[in-house]
Amino acid sequence: MKFDSCEQASEALGEQPVLARWARNSSSREVNYLSAISLQGERNAVFGTLVSGRADEEGSSSSFFHFLLRDKEIYTIGFDEEAIVAGCEKAASFFEHAEDADTPLDGFIHLLAGIMEPFFEGMDRFEAKLRELEDSLQERNGGYMFHRIVELRARLLHWSGLTRPIREIRYALEEAFPEQMEESRIHKALQSRLERMIMLQDEYSRELESLLLLEENLSNYRGNEIMKTLTVFTILCTPMMAIGAIWGMNFKNMPELEWKAGYWIALGVIGGSTLAVYVWMRAKGWMGDLLRSDNRREKM
Repeated sequence: MKFDSCEQASEALGEQPVLARWARNSSSREVNYLSAISLQGERNAVFGTLVSGRADEEGSSSSFFHFLLRDKEIYTIGFDEEAIVAGCEKAASFFEHAEDADTPLDGFIHLLAGIMEPFFEGMDRFEAKLRELEDSLQERNGGYMFHRIVELRARLLHWSGLTRPIREIRYALEEAFPEQMEESRIHKALQSRLERMIMLQDEYSRELESLLLLEENLSNYRGNEIMKTLTVFTILCTPMMAIGAIWGMNFKNMPELEWKAGYWIALGVIGGSTLAVYVWMRAKGWMGDLLRSDNRREKM
């Protein structure tokens, strides 16, 4: 039985105190919540609140609804089927089968399968963005890549957060209805969908961790190259600075100031000493690839 609001459900179920109390308590819940009653025979039940997502809105959880499943009946409050179907047309087929299910348990599992369908579309778009990031990282690996990786990690956490409650619900169903779950064929399909979703999320998580490690290594490499360049530049300029400091003194008794060719001699000493330092560093192999013309844009 489907209700649009907790007030409507509470009024319609007024003659059944337990169900009416569930409807009233649900009105204050806007986050994931789950409870299971087991070992009570026909009184076994699973009830709670589930936050669901949409395939066209990755950045936020778009809606939530309340549910109560018993041995022979199922109740939902605020379940907006159109909100999910509008972002993922494939989910509609699962909701249609939910109404024709043989048991309330099978109908509820069909409902969960339909809610999960947008997750797979979200994962497909996530993979496309991940591949785009990997291609960009090969061409240009500037610091902005770190922010893009963090953004993708946040999106992956979003989808993982939507999957986790459904996994918990499946375990609660096994706790409350073990025999029916054992016989349910659609339950096995739901389990396969959950395993496939978890596999995708784990694989993408490992890829993102690898990209973060690669970005860290590239950042360290860039930092080392910058320090190396500054060090080489400082060493090459040392003769110029030393000679300039010596002949920049203001002592009166400096014979070099009277030389007619002193300016050219000073330039020669500066140039020769700088060249000597460069040749010495090059012979030692300390220049590395700093003078390569394609070093700044080298592909990985």
